[in-house]
Amino acid sequence: MELEKRTQDPNEVVTEYAKAIRKLIKRVNSEKNWTEKQKIHSFTKKLRTDLFYALWSLLVLKDNFTIDMAIKLVQQIEDNQKMHLGFILPVFAPAPVMASASQMAATFFAVQT
Repeated sequence: MELEKRTQDPNEVVTEYAKAIRKLIKRVNSEKNWTEKQKIHSFTKKLRTDLFYALWSLLVLKDNFTIDMAIKLVQQIEDNQKMHLGFILPVFAPAPVMASASQMAATFFAVQT
């Protein structure tokens, strides 16, 4: 029940949200019989909308996608958004070129294989 209600707060970073979701999955899935798709669904269904849509278009690229891969990819998307919005770079730095979702996925999957 608690897992169903857990949502990512607007200012909550992916790392903290993922940690909470993993803990809740572990509690609910005590027999460890959930598939990766079930875990990914629990992680993604209450992500911030911007992160959800960025990730969802990429989930279909791999059949053997795991929750670990989903979390890492969403962290990359979040980091890319922060850099693009200037949260990380100093004011005098030139604006970075935001990578497309497909570019991030290609880089991510190349590193994973």
